[in-house]
Amino acid sequence: MINQLTTNTAYAAKSLNTHLSAVESMVKGLELTTIIENSTSMDKPKLTAQHGLSLLVKVDLDGSNKMTILFDTGPSSETVLYNIDAMNIDLSAVDLIFLSHGHYDHTSALLSVLKKIGKKIPIIAHPNIFKPKLRVEPHLKYIGLPFKQAEAEEAGGIMLLAKNPITLAKGVLTSGEIERNTPFEKTTNFHTIEEERFIEDNLPDDQALIIEVEGKGITVISGCAHSGIINTVKQAQRLTTIKEIHLVAGGFHLEKADNKQIDLTAEELQQLNPKLLAPCHCTGLNATCTLLKTFKERCKPLRTGDTLKI
Repeated sequence: MINQLTTNTAYAAKSLNTHLSAVESMVKGLELTTIIENSTSMDKPKLTAQHGLSLLVKVDLDGSNKMTILFDTGPSSETVLYNIDAMNIDLSAVDLIFLSHGHYDHTSALLSVLKKIGKKIPIIAHPNIFKPKLRVEPHLKYIGLPFKQAEAEEAGGIMLLAKNPITLAKGVLTSGEIERNTPFEKTTNFHTIEEERFIEDNLPDDQALIIEVEGKGITVISGCAHSGIINTVKQAQRLTTIKEIHLVAGGFHLEKADNKQIDLTAEELQQLNPKLLAPCHCTGLNATCTLLKTFKERCKPLRTGDTLKI
């Protein structure tokens, strides 16, 4: 299965200008487990929470074939590996790693995770993840990957870096670069170095995972949604054969948003009408409370240790 997956993703990575408009079929189901995020599930207090995100996504492709995706690797090796051991997660079963973008809180444990996986494995990401990532508030700070591409490859990672969507299996694909059309969703306060110039970084490397589940609809998993969670969901609709949204999960990047943006986001999500929301990480308390009030039992915030099955 890995050989077939590697062939498919490698082909897609070489075809950066090829637009993948739709997947061919839908998967039978999926299971999403939160390895780490900012808070801990109340029924699993022994697990460690830390600002960051790592999810284990198990996909039932057709009833007999399975695929396991490690979605981001979290903020530190110590906490992520501790939770993996505490939850009895077998990393050797992971088929590929997907990195949503190039910030440290989503990537820092990659080298340690690769060592624990113990085999060559595809890593799907955007080429810009290795560019310098900087924040200037309250002062200049490096917030990018704590390792170089060569180190990831030496540790066993097969880097498949593409700007366009990549089909990981029938019914499973990445978003590629996300179109920015929603007026109130802006990427601000991030910088990088390009051609020896200090410039604003609008994080084109921000990507999401898209899964079509049979009889349910589209599942969209976002790392931080720096592109905007509405832009991200609409990108998923453009790329898939169905438009019904079943689940939107992950970071919605509303932690520092004002009330107006939070309200507009909730209104737009109501129009998109997902059956379920599972916000976490950078969504923020104010936004999460608004989503809970708006969607009631359809909003189930994720915590470290939580498992969600579809």
